[in-house]
Amino acid sequence: MTTRHQEQSTTPAVRSTPRDKRVKPTGSNSTDRANEASDQILSPRSSPSEACKANPRLNPNTADLTSPQRQPSDRTAHPLLSPALLGESGRMASPSPPSWVILGTVPRVSASTGDGAELQLVPDVSLALAAPPRVTQLTVAPTVFAADPDPQARISDPCVLAADPSGLFLVLAPPSVSERPPTEARVHRGPDGVERTIHVGRIPTPACFVLDVPSAAASRVPDPDFLNASGVGVIAAPGGRGYMVVEFQNIVGCDEATLIGFSSETGEWLEVDVANPLPSWIWSFDDVISHDGKLWWVDLAVGLLACDPFADQPDVAYVTLPKAGKHGGGRHACSYCSQRKRASRRSVQVSNGKFRCLEMSCPLQRQGGAPKFTMHTLADPETAQWTPEYCVSFAEIWAGESYKAAGLPKKAPMVAFIHPKNPDVVYFFVEEHLFAVNMHTKKVVEGEDHMVGASSSSRVLAWELPPALTAVLLDFSPA
Repeated sequence: MTTRHQEQSTTPAVRSTPRDKRVKPTGSNSTDRANEASDQILSPRSSPSEACKANPRLNPNTADLTSPQRQPSDRTAHPLLSPALLGESGRMASPSPPSWVILGTVPRVSASTGDGAELQLVPDVSLALAAPPRVTQLTVAPTVFAADPDPQARISDPCVLAADPSGLFLVLAPPSVSERPPTEARVHRGPDGVERTIHVGRIPTPACFVLDVPSAAASRVPDPDFLNASGVGVIAAPGGRGYMVVEFQNIVGCDEATLIGFSSETGEWLEVDVANPLPSWIWSFDDVISHDGKLWWVDLAVGLLACDPFADQPDVAYVTLPKAGKHGGGRHACSYCSQRKRASRRSVQVSNGKFRCLEMSCPLQRQGGAPKFTMHTLADPETAQWTPEYCVSFAEIWAGESYKAAGLPKKAPMVAFIHPKNPDVVYFFVEEHLFAVNMHTKKVVEGEDHMVGASSSSRVLAWELPPALTAVLLDFSPA
């Protein structure tokens, strides 16, 4: 695969900004980076015992959960796990923990109880784990987000924006009212000759946080300066020391784009010029995925952009999506609008270690209103080679006994997500029902009713539990 970056100079251009906080990245092999900021941020792959020692918000009475000398009778509730998950013995009620969960992307803020000293002992992050198809709840301590969220902010509730396999979540939340930008007084004289003073101000920018779930810790990203939050991702640093929050910014028609990033290790923002593989394209990202040591910006209309932001000379690679099939849906005079309409029927996720592209056709009345679903696998990112896996009409699933037995309505479904370990299994929403279908056997394999408020792919996230968290769960599982 070739990129425009390979045809141009590969030296990243670094620019200063009025904030005077952005510096050139020195690469993952540099040994002379500033460590003052990273000393305050937990390693996303740190062990539970290291997390308890490093994070003052964790319960200081929690002993080393990984110590082989610990006896079952000595177990105490780990601060990350919801007490509802553990019985009186301190063990998990289920015989084995799940390897993945369906995470709700709207974190719950726990109730504020006790005085300030007691709140300092509450973990920043906790989980109420539930085996699929139930939804796992992410809970954040009241000391993390603003106690007085600004009602004028661009968002009203916190939301998970992106994730890293190590257990890092990038979360946006309403800022505090006290952080509201100052207004500017302007005098206006009306037609009646009366002067009136109006106050003009900026809409408050959401606050940005990185939640380190295995360590039950949260850190705030200072002074986020994003053009579009949909183009922002988070990725753990090589070796598990800190993280980087990165946005891909570009101007249509320019051969160059800019990576805007915050490094937890240096505590500074950086700007790096990279090549823009499609200068004339209006990039609109549907997701930013951390996979295989890179960030992947997903534009469901055309393809993926991949980059290692920790490289000394970051290089952006472009991977096209599979060619369009004959899925109907009409034509548009505008090619861009046509591609955007097709993007609304696509989903790209990582399943079993590879990128999968699932595309839904437009439901046609002559086909009984049943859409078709086609899946491709990215066999080789270097050559952008996609391998077809299956093409299934939902009419076959409607006709199956498992669908009828589940009592599901005969309506066109909406894709929720692809099973993170088995790409043959796809989860769908129909009204308030979440259910999984094995697309090869064409059978409903599991389901959950009454998904009120979560019946959208943007409200749930298929999340593989990271090794650090899995170790904690195994330690609390029945022998």
